[in-house]
Amino acid sequence: MPVRRQLRPRYVAVAALGLVLLVLAACGSSGSSTSAGPAKGFKPGVLDKQYSGTTIEVLVPSWAAQPKASIAAFTRVTGIKVHQQTLDFNTLHDKIVTSEAAGNSPADVTEVDWTWVSQFGKARWYADLGKFLPGSTISTDVGSPIFQLDGKQLAVPYNLDFRGMVVDMTVLKKAGITSAPTTWQQVITAGQALRSKAGLANPIALPLSITEGSATPWYALTKAAGGQVLDKDQNPAFGGSGSAGADALTFVKSLYGDKLLAPGSVNLSDQDVTNEFLSGQAAIIPSASPGLLSAAKGADNSKIADHDVQFVSVPGKTAAASNLVGLQEGLGIPARSKHREAAAEFVYWWQQTKAQVTSYTDPNMGNVPSQKDALAALVGQNKLLGGAAIVRLSKEVGPAFSGPAPTWYSQFSTDVASMLQSVAEGHRSAAAGIKQLEQQTKSLKASGK
Repeated sequence: MPVRRQLRPRYVAVAALGLVLLVLAACGSSGSSTSAGPAKGFKPGVLDKQYSGTTIEVLVPSWAAQPKASIAAFTRVTGIKVHQQTLDFNTLHDKIVTSEAAGNSPADVTEVDWTWVSQFGKARWYADLGKFLPGSTISTDVGSPIFQLDGKQLAVPYNLDFRGMVVDMTVLKKAGITSAPTTWQQVITAGQALRSKAGLANPIALPLSITEGSATPWYALTKAAGGQVLDKDQNPAFGGSGSAGADALTFVKSLYGDKLLAPGSVNLSDQDVTNEFLSGQAAIIPSASPGLLSAAKGADNSKIADHDVQFVSVPGKTAAASNLVGLQEGLGIPARSKHREAAAEFVYWWQQTKAQVTSYTDPNMGNVPSQKDALAALVGQNKLLGGAAIVRLSKEVGPAFSGPAPTWYSQFSTDVASMLQSVAEGHRSAAAGIKQLEQQTKSLKASGK
């Protein structure tokens, strides 16, 4: 079974790099425009040998690097050679920024995280893939709107990373619970039963350290309650004592105050929380990735490989969520690339069912496919753990915010995590925490940092 890292650490923007990016974006002098289209004679959606002999550079994290055999198959069909370079997530982001700031293309194809869309798009660093890929490829890629800015498709997702709830039904049934919770109160009630009847001291798991992995569950819970985090103009949409954002914060505070979350959660990352679940210390993660299913079945440290682990919708205040947060990663083509057409063939190939299935089944990758046909193929072959639920829930996946993540997202996510931790530990009330976050967000938007 594929085993992939559940959540990657998101970048922490270096102040100097962020300043360079913002200055260039503001001046409009950051280089090639995303309006640059393909050369004459290029045919979107065709794998042929028109660019045979070209070598393209691909810059991605390790989980997005296709195996050598797959790359060799691509080269046999197209004659295009591929040099893949893998870097850790933070280093990769910084290399893209420094390369582009210096007027150079970092590669011909690169990783583009959902949190980078505004930064890279406003700086006009990436080609509009709407001119390089068939519309059908983009429209059938779950989460593709997350990578759109000002009508341009800056990247296409290669994985289906979104937030649902993971529950260990084997343990829940021991506590007399026969179905997964759908509301926050049911989660609390289930947690209390798991503690009294199944012997789990802290049966629910959420990270509360000051990291982005602590902020994203709050986004998911806020949307599950019918609210929004940031509106289309990147203004705070979570404010007010009776808002969905405040209610989600109160729910998290209740979990921590009742010790349904481990007291040490304030020091836990999202990966630590995953390990709590895999070790059997917790039976519910209210906000998790579908990739956790494969980890539960196949990870070396999983103690629950034989359990009935289910992936369901994020619980809401009165009902399960019908709008789920997508936190996807994509592939984009820098506008300065000298081999954009060959790069487009590679991205198009990556979106085909065979390559996407390999991306899931390869033990060094483990990406749940973003293309609907690839999802269907895995479900049909009974290879996608929790496949039916993932396919059903994928129809509800949308952006975390009403628009792209802002250029100041890194600081915003830190402020969210800090607020969550402070309120959970009782240093301030939920109303005071929301009010301060609202003020901080307005200040971030005003400064553009």
